[in-house]
Amino acid sequence: MDPLLEPVPGNESEIAHNLNRHKDISVNIKNLRREFIGKPQVCYKVASHIVHLRRNPELHRHQYEFNRLIEEYMDVLLEHLDVRWLLSICDTLVDIGDPHRSAVAMNIVQCVNGTNLHLTIIANVENGNLDSAKLRKERKIKTWGGMITADIPNGDMIYNMMTRLNCVVKEDELLNKIWCEIKRRGRGEGNVVMNHLCAYSTIEHQREYFHENDK
Repeated sequence: MDPLLEPVPGNESEIAHNLNRHKDISVNIKNLRREFIGKPQVCYKVASHIVHLRRNPELHRHQYEFNRLIEEYMDVLLEHLDVRWLLSICDTLVDIGDPHRSAVAMNIVQCVNGTNLHLTIIANVENGNLDSAKLRKERKIKTWGGMITADIPNGDMIYNMMTRLNCVVKEDELLNKIWCEIKRRGRGEGNVVMNHLCAYSTIEHQREYFHENDK
C-alpha cells in the first residue's frame, strides 16, 4: 500500500480542530498532526508544506513537494480535506503559483473568505446592528466546511487576503491603476464593511487593510 494513503495514527480523543499557530514551526507542525488523525498521511504532508510555505514562500523544496503532492493526490485530498484546508491550498497557490494559476486561486480565496466574513457579521449582530462587545472578543464559532468565524480582534485574515490580492493585481498595470484608485476611495469610508470590522482589531496592519504600495 502507498504509505501516503495510510491513516495518520492516533486516538479519537486526540483529534483537534482549528489549532492556533505556534511561533516554533516544529511545534506547530507536530501539533498540526492532531487535525489529521485517521486521514491519509498525504493530507498531513500537504498541510506541513503549507505551514513552511506560509512562513517562507521561497522554500523551493517545499514548493516542489507541495506541487507534486497536490497534482498526484488531488482526488484523495478532495475526499478527505475540509474546506478550510482546501482554501489553504488555494492561499498557497496564490503565493507560489504561476501568474495564471495564482489569479484563479485568488478568485476562490476571495469568494470563500467573503462568505466567511458574511457569516462572521451574522454571528456578531444583535437586533440588526453589529455588537461591538461581541466583535472585541476572540470567539471561535463554527461556520461551514470546518471553518470558523474570523478572529476580528486578534486575527489578520483580511490583511493576508489583501496582501495576496495586491500581488496578483500588480501583474496587470492597467487593472492595478484601477484597483489603487478604488482602494484610495475606500480609505476611511465607514460604509465599507471591512473597514468597520478592522476598526476593532488589535493588530496595527489589520486596522488599515487597504494598504500596500499603491505606486
